[in-house]
Amino acid sequence: MAILQSGHGGGGRLSSELVGALAERFTSRNLPSPEMEDCALLSANQGITLDGFTVTPRFFPGGSLGKLAVCGSINDLAVRGMRPEHILLGVIAEEGLEREELLEHMGQAAAVCAAEGVTLLGGDTKVVPRGALDGLFLTTCAVGSLALSRVPGMARMQPGDVLFLTGPPGRHGACIAACRYDLEIPGLESDCASLWGLLEPLFALPGFRCARDATRGGVGTVLCEWAEGRHLGLLLEEEALPEDSRVASLGDLLGLEPLYLACEGTAVVAVAPEDAEECLKKLRAHPLGKDAARIGYVTEEHPGTVGLRTSLGGVRVLDMPVGDPLPRIC
Repeated sequence: MAILQSGHGGGGRLSSELVGALAERFTSRNLPSPEMEDCALLSANQGITLDGFTVTPRFFPGGSLGKLAVCGSINDLAVRGMRPEHILLGVIAEEGLEREELLEHMGQAAAVCAAEGVTLLGGDTKVVPRGALDGLFLTTCAVGSLALSRVPGMARMQPGDVLFLTGPPGRHGACIAACRYDLEIPGLESDCASLWGLLEPLFALPGFRCARDATRGGVGTVLCEWAEGRHLGLLLEEEALPEDSRVASLGDLLGLEPLYLACEGTAVVAVAPEDAEECLKKLRAHPLGKDAARIGYVTEEHPGTVGLRTSLGGVRVLDMPVGDPLPRIC
């Protein structure tokens, strides 16, 4: 009998296969087929997203479990053009958790809600016996309204479209790894942040196709999902990828590839070529996008595959990771 592994929740190949198997149980009952996007549609102009959050450690440079939960939910709405409006928050706490820690997480979550104009509509709280889970898990359900005339998504991506990355990949995953291995890397922080303010200006571009926040599985997994989901090829330029030297150093030390490390405030964006210059201008005008870069394009060649042109001129294939080198990151 097959059993679940940590990799089934890591955002890579095993996770994709598990989600597909779960979805089949519902599509076989004549229900609508899921789009496999981070936000589902309630109606033509309203979206909803559901997520669970578990991270170790629960406080980390640049954020906390509470901040992460709200930012992650807002970002899942924002990448589909949905203005975040309402959220439900569930708390599952282990007996023995300090009350003040829980209140601190809620305080950081509330601060993000206040800054983004998101209203907490309700929630649920459970306390389970000691040893039943590791401290604290949070769940969210968030709702938003469409802020442009069409719903963006990978189904809109076309050959010739230009790909952008809004910042260096892997900062959240690298931060969590540094905390776990007691590595002191000055200045290394999670990129945990709300992407709404960064992405909203892009919605005015007629050629804005789609965006995805690169959480579990990182940028590499997002690009593989797009290539396989649209049966199109993607080609990246290694020298064009924005880099954080601190993330690169930690990756070299621990054998981790930054493209597969989680982000929590960085997105991949696809736009039509005629809007590429304006897209980059708008991204770099926002503090979260100051390091944004044009990283590649969509092609009809090698459909379903992501290629990375290296600095030596060769091309190597990027695939989804199979295992989970760094579990419990979001």
